[in-house]
Amino acid sequence: MHRFFNTYSYSHLLRSLSLCLLLFSQDTLANSAIGIINDITGTAFAKLPAEDRRELNKGTQIYESDLITTEVKSSITLRLNDETQFELGSDAKLLASKFIYKKNTEEDSVSIKILKGTFRFVSGLIAKKKSESMEVVTSVATLGIRGTNVVGEASATSATIILMEPDDTSRKTAIVVSNNYGSVTIDEPGYGTEIPDEFSPPSPPRRMRLQTINNLMRSIQSSQRINLPRPRF
Repeated sequence: MHRFFNTYSYSHLLRSLSLCLLLFSQDTLANSAIGIINDITGTAFAKLPAEDRRELNKGTQIYESDLITTEVKSSITLRLNDETQFELGSDAKLLASKFIYKKNTEEDSVSIKILKGTFRFVSGLIAKKKSESMEVVTSVATLGIRGTNVVGEASATSATIILMEPDDTSRKTAIVVSNNYGSVTIDEPGYGTEIPDEFSPPSPPRRMRLQTINNLMRSIQSSQRINLPRPRF
């Protein structure tokens, strides 16, 4: 009887500890959420390192270090806790590299990597307070933010970046696109730059063809049914 009691007590203790660890893990994960899926069309997934991927739905929480992917003919809108918004088109991939938002602190920062696909983002409160605290990275260039609405397309070896009309037209808007080979500043909506490969600097800012802009916008709009601000011409 004594041996049975000890065995039962030990098993009961293990189950209790496992349950506590599970609840602690879930609470920790919930507390570290950095954003939410606002809208989704088709199929998309998120994956944390060393964990199984999970399918995304409207309202799904996103965490720091999540790798987010959309499948063909799919798209998502992701809203971060500081109101930064990212939209991904079909067959795209985004890594939520870093997000710190404690509100009104110098530590607040956001870094997002666009690995491939068409995208649009509108910067939020972190960039509004301190523009250098936000960056968007592609495989061939890094974007510095100054209160910005941007649309573009990225791949493993190239990128096209276009500045769009800001939602608040009273605010100045600009992006600095740079890599190891050069840097350009774009401060006129409808202007953009191209990086043709990983060994080239960003091209000088130029007015982008309306067809190029429309094609990028359409790849997101067609599935999300949203109206993106048009460039100013």
